[in-house]
Amino acid sequence: MAQDVRTVIDDAERLINALLTLASTERGLTVRNEVDLATVAEDVLDATERGTLRLHASLEPGTTLGDPLLLERLVANLVDNASRYNVAGGEVWLTTSTVDRKATLIVANTGPVVADDAASRLFQPFERLHGRTGSDGFGLGLAIVASITSAHHGTVTAEPRPGGGLTVTVTMPKPD
Repeated sequence: MAQDVRTVIDDAERLINALLTLASTERGLTVRNEVDLATVAEDVLDATERGTLRLHASLEPGTTLGDPLLLERLVANLVDNASRYNVAGGEVWLTTSTVDRKATLIVANTGPVVADDAASRLFQPFERLHGRTGSDGFGLGLAIVASITSAHHGTVTAEPRPGGGLTVTVTMPKPD
């Protein structure tokens, strides 16, 4: 019983923290430092529990201006989603680079098949691919990613991968 109560409390705390992050990014940024997405991605990967997943990284410089903590949260949410919504023994790819003078972050996985029309809806708060069944979570991870990206004047897209999984691409302006 005590463990059940602890689980409920932990879930409530995660939900509150996610909602606070979502609300704070919608107010805009108060910190704008030069941040290399490759460094952020490397830090997130170092802290990621791999289990049976195979993580692949190709990290080239991708510098933008923004809040380092929020950008770390963005990368962590994408890696967490790609890991959590994956097949057993699946793969996650993380790429950072500069493309057309924009810092670019791409996270892809070998998860379940995602319908074309479902991919864009995943950025809406509380939207989950399979409703309340399956993996735990509140449907806020990608909504937070979208909000953080918007606060950094960037764009985010999600494309289903042939055979299953998702490719999420985030682009942000480079500093002048």
